[in-house]
Amino acid sequence: MKLPPPDTTFYTRPLAIPERASVGAVVLKRSDSGWLLAVVIEPGEYPQLPKGGVEVGETHEQALMRELREEAGLYAVRVVADLGTLERLNYAQTLWQVTRYSLGITGEVGQPPLEPGFRLEWHPLDAAQPLFWPEQTRLVQQVREALARGEYDLEGGM
Repeated sequence: MKLPPPDTTFYTRPLAIPERASVGAVVLKRSDSGWLLAVVIEPGEYPQLPKGGVEVGETHEQALMRELREEAGLYAVRVVADLGTLERLNYAQTLWQVTRYSLGITGEVGQPPLEPGFRLEWHPLDAAQPLFWPEQTRLVQQVREALARGEYDLEGGM
């Protein structure tokens, strides 16, 4: 059964709901036709940016590298910018997720993700389709616009 997309209620924090620190990334890879965006497809066909929780004792960077391995099968991503923090309810509406996003680049194709049922797809950044979570779609659009303005130097590459 396909889940309905999240609505605006996911972006209003209820009183007394626990908070969960998490990390996520806009990961790009250079191709002959331009930049490609890493999109994780979760079971049920939900396209998202790679993201997940920060475990006890982990730094944000350690958590990000672990999540990229687990959800996307990416082992060599260079973080080039902090994209800020986005907040929302998780889909079950039991946790308030505070997700710190980074911009990363890689030269990897990606190995099979460690997380069962997950797969990695590479979508052209200039034609990226909407993601399951609206704030992720907006974040990708902001990165695309910033790249067009020359705000990120990604040519150091991997």
